[in-house]
Amino acid sequence: MEDQCRQELKKREAEPGINIRKAVGSDAEEMFRLECLCFDIEAFSIEQLRYLIHTRTSIPLVAEFDEHFAGFVIGLTNRNRGGIYGRIYTLDVDPACRGKGIGMVLMSRVLEELKRAGCKKCFLEVKVENKSAISLYKKLGFEEKDTILDYYAKGVHAIKMKKDLKEPGR
Repeated sequence: MEDQCRQELKKREAEPGINIRKAVGSDAEEMFRLECLCFDIEAFSIEQLRYLIHTRTSIPLVAEFDEHFAGFVIGLTNRNRGGIYGRIYTLDVDPACRGKGIGMVLMSRVLEELKRAGCKKCFLEVKVENKSAISLYKKLGFEEKDTILDYYAKGVHAIKMKKDLKEPGR
């Protein structure tokens, strides 16, 4: 399955029009615009996004499609007694740009960056109702681990998902 995702990523990256780059502070307003388009009560504020862009352990990536700000992802590295792990804080794709593989490319790239940073696992939370995101994450090898009741707000639940990042056989 992971080889299939890598092949899809290579095909998408070869497709003209998709450019992935590191987010910078001046991207915060566009990121906030997309955050408001993509999420309701669980949307990050512009201040939170600025903080996440500049955090030392952050991996903020932007996707541009035909020179249009098409999406972004923010991953962070964390450490606990078990070692270094990654966490996806948000993935946003402009509704006008969906269906072009941008979410797959962003997630594949941030997962590679997390792996390079020494992360052995990656976690994320996703709204129970967000079936398209859950499907994408499963294609990338994430597994559902738990349901977290009232995670975003009262009555707004999340699924906690996990992916092992270590190479098979290691």
